[in-house]
Amino acid sequence: MLVLIRAARLELAAAYRGLDLLGLNEGVCNHLSMMAPRANEEGQIMLVNDYGLHWSEVTASNLVGLNEHAEMVEGQGIVDIAASCIHLGIRKIRPDATVLMHTHQPYATALACMKDPELLMVHQNSARFYKRVAYDNNYTGLAEAIDEGKRLGEALGDKDILFMGHHGVLSVGTEVSIAFDHLYYLERAAQLQILALSMRKEVDLIPEEDCKMTCDSFWKNIKGYSDAHFFSMYRRLRKTQPDFEQ
Repeated sequence: MLVLIRAARLELAAAYRGLDLLGLNEGVCNHLSMMAPRANEEGQIMLVNDYGLHWSEVTASNLVGLNEHAEMVEGQGIVDIAASCIHLGIRKIRPDATVLMHTHQPYATALACMKDPELLMVHQNSARFYKRVAYDNNYTGLAEAIDEGKRLGEALGDKDILFMGHHGVLSVGTEVSIAFDHLYYLERAAQLQILALSMRKEVDLIPEEDCKMTCDSFWKNIKGYSDAHFFSMYRRLRKTQPDFEQ
């Protein structure tokens, strides 16, 4: 059990560092969380960052743990109220969302600011998310109540990605590697869409049958693809930022 707890903390800390390297975070805001066993092995906690630390400062040991009532039961620090409300609220609707990542990454967030934020099927990166994206255009200000997280969970439904209107995006997964990989390829898909539309020529969309075939191919081995990408970043961090393991 202690090995699993340690691995969870290491992977989540690496995700914070990796997304910082990729420029997908914003200031000291945004938040990634993971459900993991408690250190005393009694139930589970939600691991999340100590608010105020830059993502380049996050380590395995300075992640804090919240119980289901948003009470800090492991570690010391401050948890952004939006993090506890969004993440705990969503998990009341989607208890299978072991890992939840919320960012304001620029290209995907730019799409979320559009009246029609649809992710168009313009590239195979886009097709990876065919029929797996939900949209919520009901921006109501800062998330300061669990009910707002539950509302976002309802909007997410059974999808893997949520575009949060005028706000940002959410990625959910059963493992850190999967949620991390989603965010990276979502950003690339959004970037390509914006660049294609900027040429002011007609965009050629991938036919639906080909989108489905491509998506199915990705998802047959989504863990394999995601692990290969995430753990390459993990190895990079061990060489360049080994303090994340502290």
